[in-house]
Amino acid sequence: MRQVDVAIVGAGSAGYTALGLVKQHTDNFVLINEGWYGTTCAKIGCMPSKVLIQIADDFDRLQKMAVEGIEGLDNAHVNGAAVMQRVQTMRDAFVEKTIAPWQKLPAEQNLNGRAAFVDPNTIEITYRDGRTELLQAKQYILAPGSRPVLPEPWQDMPGVVTSDTFFEQASLPKKVAVIGLGVIGLELGQAMARLGVEVMGIEMADTIAGISDPEVLNKALELIGHDFPLYLGQAAQLEQTDNGIQVSFGEHSVEVDQVLAALGRRPNLDTLNLASAGISLDQRGMPDIDPSTMRIQDSNIFVAGDATGQKAILHEAADEGRIAAYNVMQALQQGDAKHYQARTELGMAFTHPNIGFFGQRFDQLDPENIVIGTYNFNMLGRPRVMQEFEGLIRLYADKTSKRLLGGEMIAPRGEHLLHQLAWAHQLNVEVADILRLPFYHPNIEEGVRVALRELAKQLYDEPVEEVVQA
Repeated sequence: MRQVDVAIVGAGSAGYTALGLVKQHTDNFVLINEGWYGTTCAKIGCMPSKVLIQIADDFDRLQKMAVEGIEGLDNAHVNGAAVMQRVQTMRDAFVEKTIAPWQKLPAEQNLNGRAAFVDPNTIEITYRDGRTELLQAKQYILAPGSRPVLPEPWQDMPGVVTSDTFFEQASLPKKVAVIGLGVIGLELGQAMARLGVEVMGIEMADTIAGISDPEVLNKALELIGHDFPLYLGQAAQLEQTDNGIQVSFGEHSVEVDQVLAALGRRPNLDTLNLASAGISLDQRGMPDIDPSTMRIQDSNIFVAGDATGQKAILHEAADEGRIAAYNVMQALQQGDAKHYQARTELGMAFTHPNIGFFGQRFDQLDPENIVIGTYNFNMLGRPRVMQEFEGLIRLYADKTSKRLLGGEMIAPRGEHLLHQLAWAHQLNVEVADILRLPFYHPNIEEGVRVALRELAKQLYDEPVEEVVQA
């Protein structure tokens, strides 16, 4: 039986990052990957969606140019097939870059097959041609990714697509129901609507994009609702028809030619037979993973990326791959596991305006212990020039420590504001310290300063000196 120091299962962002570190310490490793190579982000997530969003934003921008004196745009129209061709061409280029490292691995270290445990130290690999091989590793890093959640009755229904299949289409649909209004559903739904597709959004929960602040939610429903109707608290039922799919929800029923099911993703750990490795599982079939070490219980198995069932975010998947690799190396050298602290939590939807949060969300905080600073962009010069002057920032600070705890927003260019606020949060500085940083005029960031000033008025007895003493 073949024996190695480390077996890495999965060739996505977490596995890719872990491999880069493992290679620096040992050449006695294997990578085992089932299916296509490349990251979820590059092939079916972040990158192709951003190409579609960019095209939609460009087309939407044309509609605003007439008031600026730019004429002759009346004949502009969307060629759905050309749009998807552009998305696929760029997607393929992104994927090519992510698979290049795997292509350089020797065949004996790059195994394309399905892995499953047969005992705590042994896995069985089933290759595409049906061959099987037993392999033992001293340490395992499991990063097999995730798959879309799709109700069984919908799985073989023509016209139902998920984020895994959406970008394979030859053209854009004419009429689509987006079921699930998390980040993926909102981004793709709004982009299609801006490109002329008739879209309706349906969500079983009472929020969109994970927003927990009711004021931010109300503003988001208003602004995103300009592009396509949103129905919250509704469960959808699907029925195949001669012309498409009948979607029934609440008191509504409508026929569409496509349904985009954006119901979240499920970790692929269930394919690895962890029970045979002696790992206890909870009601969801998930093991107990220590997020500070990425180790399962006291085993020789580490998990990283989407497979943890936590946040499916590239930079966090990469961090988890690093932590797993660091601790695998520690274990091989008989050292104790190192514990790591996660970065400030940061999430965003690349809608227009951007939706996002950093640090702690509104529903995680005690209203009695915080103050809130807000700004709505109505009077800020730069957003008005850009014709993007609607939104809402809500920042939360601790009354006692006077430090920024978190925030939620829907804001023009909010992706940049969220980064800057997350950096300030991770540095654990007081609101007054952030106000002493430079804010260039005219800029969208000035809206953050207004919200910070509102916090400062509630936190400090004296006005904050917004310049640094020599």
